[in-house]
Amino acid sequence: MRLFLAIIFSLCSSLAVWAQPTANLIADRIEIAPNGVLIASGSVTVWYGDTRITASKISYTRTGEQLKITGPISLTDGSKTVILAERATLTQDLSQGIIKSAQIILSQKVQIVSNQVSRVNSRYSQAYNVAATACFICKGEVPLWQIRAKRIVHDSLEKQLYFDQAQLRVRDVPVFFFPYLRLPDPSLKRATGFMIPKLSTSTTLGAAIRTPYFIKLTANKDLTLTPVLSSKTDTLNYRYRQAYKAGNLQLEGALSSDKLLPGRSRGYLLGNADFELDRGYILGMKLQAVSDPSYLFEYDVSEIDRLESNITLSRTRRIKSSELRLSNYRSLRDSENNATQPTLVTEGNVQRRLYPRSIGGALDLETSFLASYRYSDQDVNGYDNARLSLITDWHRNWKYQNGIVLDVETELEASQYIIRQNQTVNPNITNISAAPAIGLRWPFSRSLQDGGVQLLEPRIQLAGLKRFATKLPNQDSTRVEFDEGNLFRFNRSPGFDQTETGTRLNVGVSGVRNYKNGLNTSWEVGRVYRERNIATFSESSGLSGSVSDWLVVGSFGTTSGIEIIARALLKDAGDVNKTEARLLWQNAKHKIAATHVGLSADIREDRTTSSSSLALNWQYDFTQNWQSSSEFQLDSAVGRLSKLNMGLRYVNECLKIDFSASRRFSTSATLTDKTEFGLTIELLGFSSGVLKTKQNRQCGTS
Repeated sequence: MRLFLAIIFSLCSSLAVWAQPTANLIADRIEIAPNGVLIASGSVTVWYGDTRITASKISYTRTGEQLKITGPISLTDGSKTVILAERATLTQDLSQGIIKSAQIILSQKVQIVSNQVSRVNSRYSQAYNVAATACFICKGEVPLWQIRAKRIVHDSLEKQLYFDQAQLRVRDVPVFFFPYLRLPDPSLKRATGFMIPKLSTSTTLGAAIRTPYFIKLTANKDLTLTPVLSSKTDTLNYRYRQAYKAGNLQLEGALSSDKLLPGRSRGYLLGNADFELDRGYILGMKLQAVSDPSYLFEYDVSEIDRLESNITLSRTRRIKSSELRLSNYRSLRDSENNATQPTLVTEGNVQRRLYPRSIGGALDLETSFLASYRYSDQDVNGYDNARLSLITDWHRNWKYQNGIVLDVETELEASQYIIRQNQTVNPNITNISAAPAIGLRWPFSRSLQDGGVQLLEPRIQLAGLKRFATKLPNQDSTRVEFDEGNLFRFNRSPGFDQTETGTRLNVGVSGVRNYKNGLNTSWEVGRVYRERNIATFSESSGLSGSVSDWLVVGSFGTTSGIEIIARALLKDAGDVNKTEARLLWQNAKHKIAATHVGLSADIREDRTTSSSSLALNWQYDFTQNWQSSSEFQLDSAVGRLSKLNMGLRYVNECLKIDFSASRRFSTSATLTDKTEFGLTIELLGFSSGVLKTKQNRQCGTS
């Protein structure tokens, strides 16, 4: 049995040699020599404050107040630093001394090998003739990269590493020399200093290098400045972040002077903020601004073609929600005139749900407000409007013993419109609409012989909507989507200005089948029959005429990572009006996402001919370290690829290399096609972190 002995050394004790705090020692054998030297041998462990030492032998000299330690030695402290060594001589409080043949491991990320390490105090450690790397190595191996230095000083309080006469080596070949170098301790998440530069070249900006400089302003805010050095532009990118007790703020942007638009100052500003206020309110702010329509595209900032800046105040409860939003919009599209677009919009919404005992079911009450302003004074196209709406919706269902479910729903809407600068409609319009609906659902389920489950649910609904109003300009329902989500809705228009009036019969049937092996399928087919033909919807929406298109939806999924979702609108003659399909496949090496959209010609939606697009994203892991990515989009409106991105990445525990190539094709008269290449090399371990891997710093283990 191991001898356990806790020895408390204090200055006031007869055997007191160690100062406060107290030290605890465990060893297989402890003895005191005739000369007063305390010797602990075997599996020796010493604790002193946050410091812990394990060794094969420790000798304490009372007169010199020194510890002589024989290895193998392992020393850890509260800063996540581990020192491995062969022998050491330390003071009684373990804060000072010399450690021979040492290996310092910082946060299990960076290794520092040195012939000798001096502990100046509990804060500083100095290593001489050192080699530092974040690569996993064993004895005799040459790391992929390392930093050789005459001396390294580690400040465990400020979490900084100071290198004297440093030399960066790749495969032991000298690459760069630094007379003085400072790097953050790998445990430090935020530190002022330069970040990893990025090299790129493009047809718009030419060859460029971006060198970010991170500034830690305080514990809760920072600033990143990124100058862009290029023959075609002088650009300074910036990003400001600040965290609050109840929220956060982020601003990013750039200032540029380039040869693309000489003599002009260019740039952009994007911002987001969210704050939690008293009583559950959330304040959100969004800012999007740019100097000119082509800047975001040319500088590869974003694909945004409509800017939105807003302030939102909202609160959500279990049975009540409210939201107020003030927005400013700006279109960057050549085909849209901002003067005739609703640029200033104010909208509010309050919803509440009640459960009246007298009639049962659920009663939803909603108040909605919207006001929009256009800069243009042009009649009709430059009109301004305001709307106030009150909506009441009651719905309830009854379940019968045979499984049939009866659904009953009623909706009443009252809206008041104020319209200016539009002579085609009345300036003041009151709209009242009422909509009842009754429906039947009959779900069937059964267990299959193979252990799976099958569900089948036919559904029918009789609904009608009566509207008491004159003609209204349509602002919020210009595009209507017919899908499984609104097949059984009163009004399939997304807004208030356009209403689906008349009596109609909504029919559909859906099914689900889950197999024991994990395979699952689902489908739904539906259609709308009306008592009369209405001209509310466009032809490609699938809802025009007295009978809608057939809505066909299907999905397929397997345990091997394959998922397919498809949707189509089909006419009686078999013609396809609209198609959507998405394929997902993911396994240990592949991750593929493919999307296809096909639209028929529709003048009301500004399409003179049929159009389609195909997009593919593919990520492939060649090995544990090598990864490729590719993305392309084919648009029939362009007649060729509209986007092509390719990337190649190498990542291990100490190095990350990213290479990218992209080609973007523009359909705008103000933009030109752009080709860009990018290269980034990161030495991981210090400021960039380290890849999570099963490997650790001990050879032969995983």
